[in-house]
Amino acid sequence: MVFPGPHYTIKLKSMALNSFYINILIRILLLSGTNLIFFYFLVHYNRFFTILLLGILIIVQVIWLIYYVNGVNRSLARFLLTLGEEETMLVPIQNKIEKTFRGLQYSFNRLNKEIGRMRLEKQYTSVLIQKIIDHLGNGILAWNNEGKVELANEAGLRLLGLNQLEAINQMDEKYPGVITKLEGIKSGEKAMLNLTIEGTSMPFLFRANEFPLGENHITLVAFQNIRAELEENEMISWEKLIRVLTHEVSNSVTPITTLGSNIKKRLQSVVMESKPVYSIGESLAIDIKRSAELIEQRGNRLIDFIQQYKSMMMLPDPDLKPVRIKEIVSDVCSLCKDLDSPVKYTIHYNVHPPNIVCLIDRKLIEQVLINLVRNAVEALSADKDGIINVEVKMEDKDEIIIRIQDNGTGIPPDILDQVFIPFFTTRDKGSGIGLSLSRRIIQLHGGTVNIRSEEGIGSIVCITLPYTISK
Repeated sequence: MVFPGPHYTIKLKSMALNSFYINILIRILLLSGTNLIFFYFLVHYNRFFTILLLGILIIVQVIWLIYYVNGVNRSLARFLLTLGEEETMLVPIQNKIEKTFRGLQYSFNRLNKEIGRMRLEKQYTSVLIQKIIDHLGNGILAWNNEGKVELANEAGLRLLGLNQLEAINQMDEKYPGVITKLEGIKSGEKAMLNLTIEGTSMPFLFRANEFPLGENHITLVAFQNIRAELEENEMISWEKLIRVLTHEVSNSVTPITTLGSNIKKRLQSVVMESKPVYSIGESLAIDIKRSAELIEQRGNRLIDFIQQYKSMMMLPDPDLKPVRIKEIVSDVCSLCKDLDSPVKYTIHYNVHPPNIVCLIDRKLIEQVLINLVRNAVEALSADKDGIINVEVKMEDKDEIIIRIQDNGTGIPPDILDQVFIPFFTTRDKGSGIGLSLSRRIIQLHGGTVNIRSEEGIGSIVCITLPYTISK
């Protein structure tokens, strides 16, 4: 804050005081003169109406003087009171104060403008900080020792599936017991909690901090959904493990299958010809031949296993191009409407808005959707007509949500968390890489895949893709 120099300030103060003293002096002189005339007429003349008029004039002048002083005091007090009000600009001093305290008025006006500027900067900074906090990807919650929420950013409310949060105990209504767990996190430490959102268990990482603020004690918690990170780390671990297994199994299986094939070929002549070339019993030769065939079969099965995993782990980087989502969904539904199935079923799809265009690898996303729709068909129950719904919509203008829903048999809760594990399958002829491969493709696009299921009701596979282009 910049004020005029000291000499100018002294001059202004002197001007203000002189102006005030002059006004007071004039009023006192007028009052004194009126008093002298009043007493003069009272002593020397017996003029009742003149004396009465002079007495009334004295009273009016006294009231005028008191009103003037009180008016100045009220105006100054009103101005000073506005300093503590939450207003952008202060109320100007009245004109009579301007005439009386010209120098002081100038200083107050400078103070008025400076305080107004500081309050505007404070509001600007407050709005800027709030916008920054709202645009953070992580959630932030802060509440005082009475449980009142002092801060809750948009990302945090969106992650928790809440529209607003005024008191921290409102979280217990949707997530019973979560407040006790949050309060159990010591300041500076972190903890992972699972919250069930829309029927899906989501892992959240919470970091807590506590600090005093005035008379209140504030608890600040930052949190984020770490499901994508956990899935990515899980997939990386699987890749490292299977990479080693692939190398070792390949080196071991290839010679085994070669040897088994050679044994089978050599013993073929012994079994088929009427006179064995070697002195060996027929039953033993048949048994050896069968063993060799089993060696070859199992070796080939292991090779197929390796090739299947290679197809999942050696995916190329997505070739991202603008693609109209509705075209992909329409093509996939047309391809899958006549799959070989003992159950009669229909496929419905809806894309809203219909002109969604996104940067994706069309072949890879088609592969994912075909696999998921095929899984939905295979999960249908013979007790009722199958219905499969494919829905695409936008959320928050930065995400595309694809849902594949069926009314099939559903997935038992005890194995729901294992469906994305490579080579895990509940079907006799399943390879167990379909869902793992699908999730890997979606991860390469920067998205996520979730499954919700209820036995006897059906399953919903939800794909979330970042919306990276618009038309």
